[in-house]
Amino acid sequence: MREQNYTSAEMKHCLLQTFKFVKSFLAQHGLQYVACGGTVLGAVRHKGFIPWDDDIDIYMPRADYNRLLSLNSELTPYGYEILSYNNKGYYIPFAKISHMESTIWEIERLPFIMGVYIDIFPLDEFEEPDDVITARQYRSHYFFDKYINALSYYPVSHFVKSVLRFDIHQVGLYILNCYRKRHPERYLQAFIEYEKTYVGKKGSKTVCVTQWEGRIFQTEWFKDVVELPFEDTTVTVPRNYDAYLRKLYGNYMELPPEEKRVPHPHFFVELHHRLTIEEIIKS
Repeated sequence: MREQNYTSAEMKHCLLQTFKFVKSFLAQHGLQYVACGGTVLGAVRHKGFIPWDDDIDIYMPRADYNRLLSLNSELTPYGYEILSYNNKGYYIPFAKISHMESTIWEIERLPFIMGVYIDIFPLDEFEEPDDVITARQYRSHYFFDKYINALSYYPVSHFVKSVLRFDIHQVGLYILNCYRKRHPERYLQAFIEYEKTYVGKKGSKTVCVTQWEGRIFQTEWFKDVVELPFEDTTVTVPRNYDAYLRKLYGNYMELPPEEKRVPHPHFFVELHHRLTIEEIIKS
């Protein structure tokens, strides 16, 4: 991991500005969203960011999510872009709205450049037993994980170090990657075809298929929403945020152990300029 050249406060400021733009853009186009995960928890417990957290996550109903993906040309004049698996080399099964004048290279082995971003997860509805829905989540991850591995870059030096450490798992990943590198499009297409089997359904249960296996929510939780303070703005959350947060975290008002209070790791961050991979490597 490279030495970071930014502070948590600077990252959160950039994130908040991006979020304010996203809220305005979605409202302008009549698109619905609701915060999810740690963003809801932060709003309820801290009235803003979880102190050690550094991202903002939102859900969108699948129909609104798909419509958003078609609006990239309307975002770019404002200095933002939509990233999804339609972008070559993008390795995440959900979308982001990314700031085009900043740089984030998240994972060293996955060389893809984005900016400060808001994570956007599609919500799908089901009327199926919980175990069937959970199996869908695992199946979806199975296809996309194969795609991620096909995109991953493992330097020969890492392979040699793994051999010297007798790290059989990493050695196996390197060898498997050498084969999979030839077929990333095949794995992505398998994921897309599987996604078609569950999109468009209606039901009393709602999940993000590519997130939190086994966490199945009530559809009604996302139909009735409320605004809560979030830093110097507000965020839309499920009105019954207590049920939602208990489903995710149990006793959500209890702070986790100190060793778990850590931000998301990033390989490289530059908050004020967009750099290429080549420029980062040379720096």
